[in-house]
Amino acid sequence: MIRVRPIILAASLVILFGQAGPSFAEATADERAAIEARIQALQAEMRSLEQTLETLPSGDGEVETVDDSPAPADDPVLEEIAERRQLERESTRNPLSITAYRRNYLFPVSYSPRPNREAFRDITETTGPDDFEAKFQFSIKVNLIEDLFGEHGDLYFAYTQRGWWQAFNTEASSPFRETNFEPEVFLTFDNAWQFLGWTNTRNRLALNHLSNGRSDPLSRSWNRVYLESNFQRGDWAFSLAPHWRIPESESDDDNPDIERYMGYGDVTIAKWLGDNELSLLWRGNPGTGYMGTQVDYSWPLFNSNIRGHLQYYYGYGESMVDYDHRQNRLSLGFSLNPLFSGGSLTR
Repeated sequence: MIRVRPIILAASLVILFGQAGPSFAEATADERAAIEARIQALQAEMRSLEQTLETLPSGDGEVETVDDSPAPADDPVLEEIAERRQLERESTRNPLSITAYRRNYLFPVSYSPRPNREAFRDITETTGPDDFEAKFQFSIKVNLIEDLFGEHGDLYFAYTQRGWWQAFNTEASSPFRETNFEPEVFLTFDNAWQFLGWTNTRNRLALNHLSNGRSDPLSRSWNRVYLESNFQRGDWAFSLAPHWRIPESESDDDNPDIERYMGYGDVTIAKWLGDNELSLLWRGNPGTGYMGTQVDYSWPLFNSNIRGHLQYYYGYGESMVDYDHRQNRLSLGFSLNPLFSGGSLTR
């Protein structure tokens, strides 16, 4: 197979340095700057050609050619898909790396004017829950099998943990008011199918368990199968994630009416605003009128990967113990990875 990229780069450099003349060491600062700029442009062109070449078919003994027409690399959404997949593959091959899944955040300040006092009495009768607490989410994934169906379909295991910590409630010994544990196994399929300007970037089929690890009367859990489809158009992203609850026997079901409050799936819409990100999550059961809405706004801090993060939740289903309790919560803190980073567009 003939590789056209090094030939293009080498030829361009020969022409470039030939034009610079034999007295290259005596070149002026302007000439050196022009040469360096040209080298950078050639390097950028080579990266673009590499991305284009990966999309072309190859065969034994065949010469690969590069299409001169505007390639998929000109589409920022398709460029993002290719870059995201490359980074995830590199992370998979690095045993020291951890790949983020859902958003990872820490909210040192989370305020709710009406916490679930009845549930807290089963933790301690010494005092009630504080209106202020800390909230966090930790979420990672690991690739188990790559390219399960030809060059498509990766099998992952993921783990997400959310916590609501009464950090300032020293009278009650600062307990964790609620912790949710969410392991899951899923198949994910990267995609580039386009319709009406939207690109279906990824589809995910998952077997999911969600529980709070408590004993009665605070025990809450359910098992689900869900299908999540992500769509992107420029600075907009949209996710639809319907789920089906795996039935349980009446004697084992800690929350038989959870679908009345949590509904049958999540809907998320997000938009980039420069380097900032705004997203809206909607869940619930329109038939019963029990709904939950979460708004997130994040922005970069300190010229690093850390982002400032503001979150507001209103309604039912914020946590397992509060699935049937209407919350009104405002949280402020930090997050690490935005929704557009390639993980799940839910939560």
